[in-house]
Amino acid sequence: MDLMLSSPPEHFFCVSTDKAANPVNIMGASKKLMEELIMAYSGKLNIKTARFANVAFSNGSLPLGFIERMRKQQPLACPRGIRRYFVSPQESGELCLIASVLGESGDIFFPKLDEDRDMIPFDQIAIDFLKYAGMEADPCETEEEARHKASQLNGSSGKYPIYFFNSDTSGEKSFEEFYTLDENPDTETFINLGVIKNDRGRTIEEVEQILNNLYKLFETKEVTKKAIVTILKESLPAFDHLETDKGLDSKM
Repeated sequence: MDLMLSSPPEHFFCVSTDKAANPVNIMGASKKLMEELIMAYSGKLNIKTARFANVAFSNGSLPLGFIERMRKQQPLACPRGIRRYFVSPQESGELCLIASVLGESGDIFFPKLDEDRDMIPFDQIAIDFLKYAGMEADPCETEEEARHKASQLNGSSGKYPIYFFNSDTSGEKSFEEFYTLDENPDTETFINLGVIKNDRGRTIEEVEQILNNLYKLFETKEVTKKAIVTILKESLPAFDHLETDKGLDSKM
């Protein structure tokens, strides 16, 4: 950021995430810290960012995972009780472009979506995806049952095994939000986009102090997740880490 001060760009844009609003995991907290860092410079540079929804069929997304698993005839796995907003790859690109060109320095853009209409349960996505593929979901109670049924798949199979489970991974929100009660979004300027007008709350020196605390931690021989969470909690009051001691690596 300091290097740009000597030769300021016309526009500077960073991608953030909905997880930065009331973060419950380290990824969301790190994005919130990124927002605070770049916004500390928004009085000196023309800076904008956007909080994204899930980009459908992007790398790492659940829908793309369904496609990859079906190609390998592997069972699908899907959490219950988790709802998410989705945007298309084209919409995500348009969001970046509009924010970068039309936004004012310090603006945080987000897609203006309706919770009842647009927030979709993952299990419904899985069922609709299989229906689109010409198959019916075959719900399984265990990972073992799903694997066994997948091993029996053939060209005439009309059902596809899917393991539905209750989500218990660390830092998993049951729903998404794009702004907090402390933020005052402008939902009138754009038809399909909202804008949070940043108040440039932290100074550059304050953000640098947080980063220095993290740098010092990373220089120690043994860095623990708990130690990272502690520093982030001290620095970001809205960070409420949800720890269950379980992660996606232990899931099918």
